[in-house]
Amino acid sequence: MKILITGAMGFVGKNLAEALKNIRDGKDRTRPGLKIEEIYLYDIDSTKDELETACEKADFVFNLAGVNRPKDNSEFLKGNFGFAEELLNTLKKYNNKCPVMLSSSVQATLIGRYDGDYGRSKKAGGELFFNYSAETGARVLVYRFPNLFGKWCRPNYNSAVATFCYNTANDLPITVNDRNTELELLYIDDLVTEMLDALEGKEHHCEFDGL
Repeated sequence: MKILITGAMGFVGKNLAEALKNIRDGKDRTRPGLKIEEIYLYDIDSTKDELETACEKADFVFNLAGVNRPKDNSEFLKGNFGFAEELLNTLKKYNNKCPVMLSSSVQATLIGRYDGDYGRSKKAGGELFFNYSAETGARVLVYRFPNLFGKWCRPNYNSAVATFCYNTANDLPITVNDRNTELELLYIDDLVTEMLDALEGKEHHCEFDGL
């Protein structure tokens, strides 16, 4: 299989890429039916030609590209919707109907404290992918991530766990805005396992009213 990972230099992208490389290189033999031929790593510094090549040849796309902490809130829609649209249009250009996975967020539910520009941009991106599936017949998987943590996660960026660990290790103060808040946490290796399951067509689906 030929795999395209967008946002490949990010937290999730790096972990997924390393897992795929281990399978490709024979270091991980737990998935004998998964044959990795090529891994296309696309990130913000990649060229349009690289995206074109990957979209033409990919057998599966993991779209992990997105914006978490822009200088201006208007960048949320551009980063979380604009690139997704470019990606899907490029796949359509080459009539490539391979499965596509989108990394979304629980904030896309727009429930309570989640109702904000970031969540709205993620919701719009998800709807774009669902419409793409209806139009082309391609298999689309939208994952709404909770709070992620694990190796290579950046503190003071998008992980409360990484921030708390970093601040504790460096004797820095910790700020808790609401002690009653309960966080749903997901360890990165568990997420990567699910993504590899999806690659094999064994993804898991969750159905909850209102989500």
